[in-house]
Amino acid sequence: MVWMRIPGGYALVTGASSGIGRACAKLLASYGEDLILVSRDAAALAQLADELQNEYSISARVLISDLSVPGAARELHKRCHEAGYRIDTLINNAGRGLPAVPQYAQDLDAAVSMLHLNCTNAMELATLCARDMAERGKGRILNVASTAAYQAMPFAALYGASKAFLLSLSEAMHAEMKSLGVIVTAVSPGITDTNFFKYGKPNIPGWLYPLITPGMVARKALSALMRGRPCVIPAFRHWLIARIALCLPRSFMPAIMRQIEIRRKGILKK
Repeated sequence: MVWMRIPGGYALVTGASSGIGRACAKLLASYGEDLILVSRDAAALAQLADELQNEYSISARVLISDLSVPGAARELHKRCHEAGYRIDTLINNAGRGLPAVPQYAQDLDAAVSMLHLNCTNAMELATLCARDMAERGKGRILNVASTAAYQAMPFAALYGASKAFLLSLSEAMHAEMKSLGVIVTAVSPGITDTNFFKYGKPNIPGWLYPLITPGMVARKALSALMRGRPCVIPAFRHWLIARIALCLPRSFMPAIMRQIEIRRKGILKK
């Protein structure tokens, strides 16, 4: 895959301070893209910006934003517009999960905050950038979903639902915008070695559901984006499990996922 840069603009990466966002930023910098790095972690972003500018001789701007706050995406877009930063590529990566408990036991404030991050602000930023890109007749948007989008997720009900929202939104936007010169792609990673699993990794055998790296996700995602694909699942076994889930009765996979989660330490007693 040869990355074709759109001259004069920036690639904006949310959640750029770690994990998949950081991996995407580094890969885009290696392709010669100037970057807008977005996160809440000012120190980590400043360090990453210095690293990428020194190694790849690109421009890396740092914008601090908490995208779990209502209206943050609109404010971020406004700041970019006022600064004259034209966004040609959007990596809509910022997201998080919640502790693995039944939905009735979730902290509602934390749940609403996660929905602002995973859904509302992701949608608003994608919509605003897509509008600008459509006017110019070119642009790329990568939304980071999850294989959790392909079935209901007991003990992670809201996270799975939020990623299903993002996957569906991305596929619809892809169909709407491809004739306008704008590519929208959803990447749905399986279990990836990031800070996401601060609440503990699922107890699933590696041969069945292998742990993949942020670098692999970034490579597969940007390749799919460049090729104009609507969606991609980076690892074959993750793709296979997602396809099986789509073929089975809708009640089957939630029952299986419930048993997997029950076996995780500290969720429920056997």
